[in-house]
Amino acid sequence: MENFAILTDAGGDFTRETIQKYGIEETPISTVVWPDGSEKPTDLYYETITPSEYFSLMTNKKNNFSSSIPSVGTIKNRLTALAEAGRNVVIFTISSKMSGGYSAFTVNAKEVMEKYPKIKIVVIDSLRYSGAITLLAVQASIYRSQGLSFDEAVTKLEQYRLCIHQAGFLDDLFFLARKGRLSKGLAFMGNLIGIKPLAELCNETGLSQPIGKAKGYKQVLKIFPQYIEKTIGNAKDKPFVVTYSLRESQALEMKKIIEEKYHPEHLIFVPVGQSTGCNVGPGLAAAFYAGDEPISENCAKERAIMEELLGKK
Repeated sequence: MENFAILTDAGGDFTRETIQKYGIEETPISTVVWPDGSEKPTDLYYETITPSEYFSLMTNKKNNFSSSIPSVGTIKNRLTALAEAGRNVVIFTISSKMSGGYSAFTVNAKEVMEKYPKIKIVVIDSLRYSGAITLLAVQASIYRSQGLSFDEAVTKLEQYRLCIHQAGFLDDLFFLARKGRLSKGLAFMGNLIGIKPLAELCNETGLSQPIGKAKGYKQVLKIFPQYIEKTIGNAKDKPFVVTYSLRESQALEMKKIIEEKYHPEHLIFVPVGQSTGCNVGPGLAAAFYAGDEPISENCAKERAIMEELLGKK
């Protein structure tokens, strides 16, 4: 079995247990800028502050957090160490429309490969964020354990990323709009009392795209399993990732629904990481999973499915 390395930027969500179980390399440390202007290394596993404490600070919208990508030296040193160990590397980054991570890793990968010409380093723009990156890393680990070669796995993963769905809600779109990742007009949807914006992942834009709005958590949790059923295709042996920011109880209900319906061998439950959390803010609960086919152009098919489900009494 080819022991290629699996690496992500800080756009994914992980626990120590997850990276150890699936043999995923630890994310190169990036930086979070706190509201007082201080810069701190990203706490990848919430060892200095709990997720609840971190996202509770964001409920005051005057507290503006931001994140930065790892330094050039940090990225290059990590890739160099893997190359010296004789390992090919596949890297998943947060959507290039959301961050400069893809560009930074690509530049450094090229330089390292020039020095180590026998090593292959492939950087994949996930076109996604959060649990979708976690899902890609887990699926890469599954392919590796199945004995796929590096090239075979990369080819499958390039296609797999386009099929990754998001089912869930985000209470408030303000944070995405503040970071320029959503129009302020669409963000207004998230300020309506009791309305829960429902979004999908758009291959054309590399951003989350609202496809509907539910009236409260009760309707979300009713629609949630129906939407997955209509978009997942053949669910056999497919992994799931459920992630959340200050909505753990709702995320746990989603996890329970998935477990009872699909009994997945691979189900990751994890809070949104600090880096992505700066841009998502509190109020996310979502499941990430792959369908059999790529998400339709501009999420047209997925929007129609959601509209049908929302129209049901």
